[in-house]
Amino acid sequence: MRRFRFSLEQALRLKHWREEEAKKALAQEILALEGLKARLAEMQGEMREVLESGQEETGTAVDFRGRLGILQYARHLGGLIAGQEGDIAGQGVKLKEKSDLLLKAMQERKVMEKLKERRLEQYEVERNRSDYAALDESTAGFLRRARTGNE
Repeated sequence: MRRFRFSLEQALRLKHWREEEAKKALAQEILALEGLKARLAEMQGEMREVLESGQEETGTAVDFRGRLGILQYARHLGGLIAGQEGDIAGQGVKLKEKSDLLLKAMQERKVMEKLKERRLEQYEVERNRSDYAALDESTAGFLRRARTGNE
């Protein structure tokens, strides 16, 4: 009997390839999200430093221009931080989409692998039947020869 060959092997390889591509895309999105979070942490640290530097001045004379500049810069940083938080939320949506694509690719690959396993089981059952039929046939021939030799 011929050896087992899965006719959809190309499709299975394609499913593996798509799963790997989805994993890579997800990893890129995770890296982008981590970069955005790191930048947010930097900006928040800078905001703390700016606000703390404005409180350190304890002299009797108040430098209004300096304080006004600090407050304007703090407002600017606040806007950047808010924008960064929006970017992080948007990246979270992209991450969810890539995660869903990976999950779908994994499911499709598993379906193809189950199909391959079932076809292999069917092949083995057919091969065993064929082997048993050949064994029965050779045994029957042997018994016929033995019987004709005894008569």
